[in-house]
Amino acid sequence: MMIRRAGLLILLLVAMLFGQNGFATPTEILPSSSHYQGRSYFDEWTADGHLTGRIDFAVYDTVANPDEFVGADGFVNPGGNRYVYAYQIFCDDDSTTALDYFAILGIGEDAIDSIASIDSQDDLSGDSVEPDTEYFNPDFSKAVWEFDGGMLIAGEHSWFLVISSDHDWTKGTYEVVRSGDDDAPVPNPEPGTLTLLGFGGVMEFIRRRKLLRRRTAC
Repeated sequence: MMIRRAGLLILLLVAMLFGQNGFATPTEILPSSSHYQGRSYFDEWTADGHLTGRIDFAVYDTVANPDEFVGADGFVNPGGNRYVYAYQIFCDDDSTTALDYFAILGIGEDAIDSIASIDSQDDLSGDSVEPDTEYFNPDFSKAVWEFDGGMLIAGEHSWFLVISSDHDWTKGTYEVVRSGDDDAPVPNPEPGTLTLLGFGGVMEFIRRRKLLRRRTAC
């Protein structure tokens, strides 16, 4: 009986903790996407303290669904390419340091064709934080937004962080402290090639199995 009561108490405490986190976490602000949408969480210890929070992301197909992001609320497709990638960072209330850097990695060669394809836009919530600067690295394999001077602190959330590409999404990585390997969508220039390479590997495996069976039969 004591063990059962202890188990019920633990479940009650867990439920209370989840309930508190649910009330403390801001609601989703990014417009809904019928193409791709998700959420990722970060939990990092830095030299200045504990950084924890979440990243909401969505990919919008402006050809198949032109009203889902661009035009609906005055948001803009930077670069005018087919897909709009939007990210929004939420710092948890218990973060003890500010987030000053966010980057999308592994974008891929030729996936970005112009410096104008990166942007940050007011989410219209009235209390979001604008990044100080945004830029691509020289080979366009990384998109970076910086919040200078510790502006994105506990309980704060960012503007929409946006890039534009003609290449559809695949999962890649992001950084919140200039290193990391969490999942996030990034453009990939050659999804068809990757699929063909995978198919070729399967066919080679089947061919070798058939040869092995023939030798065993002999």
